[in-house]
Amino acid sequence: MEQALYTDDLLLAIGKKIKLIVCDLDGTLLNSKKTIPPANMAAIRAARERGICVTICTGRIPEMSDTFAQLLEINGLYIAVNGAFIVDSRDMSKPYQNYINSEEVRQFLLFCAERGFDHIAATSECCYYSKGSYRIRRLEAYNELAKENNFKQIPLYTFDSDYSEILDMQVYKLMIYNLSEQELDDAKSFLDSLSSMGYTFSEPNLLDIFAKGLNKGTGIQNLARMMDIKKEEVCAFADYDNDIPMFDAAGLSVAMGNGVDALKNQAMLITGTNDQNGVAMAIERYILGV
Repeated sequence: MEQALYTDDLLLAIGKKIKLIVCDLDGTLLNSKKTIPPANMAAIRAARERGICVTICTGRIPEMSDTFAQLLEINGLYIAVNGAFIVDSRDMSKPYQNYINSEEVRQFLLFCAERGFDHIAATSECCYYSKGSYRIRRLEAYNELAKENNFKQIPLYTFDSDYSEILDMQVYKLMIYNLSEQELDDAKSFLDSLSSMGYTFSEPNLLDIFAKGLNKGTGIQNLARMMDIKKEEVCAFADYDNDIPMFDAAGLSVAMGNGVDALKNQAMLITGTNDQNGVAMAIERYILGV
C-alpha cells in the first residue's frame, strides 16, 4: 500500500510537473525474481505516451544495464555504475564517464589478494573475478538472461596471478563481496586512505567501489543537465542506501515499501513493494493521475 508522507493534493501537484522518471533497478523496478513486472512496463509506456521520459539509474555496469535498457525500451540516456557513467542506449556511447585511477586500482587488487577477498573488476571490455568467487554467479545469471534475449553477453575472466592483464585496461568499477565485519572495516579504512576511490553499499555485504565524488544523485544531476530538465521536474524511485543521493536530485522522491528505513525517512512518498508493482502504483496515481 502507498503511504503518502505529504498531502495527496500536494503530491498530485508535484506529479503534474514531472518530465523525467528515474528508477533504480534491483529492489525497485525489478521484482524479487529480477524481472520487470508487466504492470510496471504498462505504467512506463503510459508515461511515455504523455511525453514523460522514463529511464534507469543503477549500480550495474553498462554491459549488464543494457539488456534491461532494451527490455524497458529506453531509447536514449540512462545512468550506470552509481553515476560514473551516462550511457546512450541507441549506440552504447558514453557521453559521461569516469574511471578509477589505475595506480590505486593496482593497490586495491593487491590488498584484496593478500586477504583472499572475493573481488571483481569491471572494464569497458569485460569483467575479471577472483578464483572461487561467489559473486560471479550474478554475472553468469545475467549472461543467461542476455543469451535468452539475443543480447550481448559480458566476457568473464579469472584474474591472472599478478593482475597484469587488467592493469593495462581502464577500470570503472570494483566490488568486494561477503566480508566479515572486521574485514569490512579494514576494507573501508584502506579505501578511505586512497585519493580517487569512493564506495557505497548497493546490497547487504556488497561494497561497490568507483571514482570518488560520484553517486546516483550526481548521475541524475548530470543527466538532467544534458536533457535541460529542472530538479522539480524529476521523480526518483529507489529502495537502498546507495540510492539516497537520488532523492537530493529529485523534486518527487518515492521509496519502495521494501526499502531500507534510512531511505524511507528521506522520501516524500512510500509506495508498494517491488513485488506489489510499487513503481506502477505511484506513477499511475501521482504522475498520470489515474
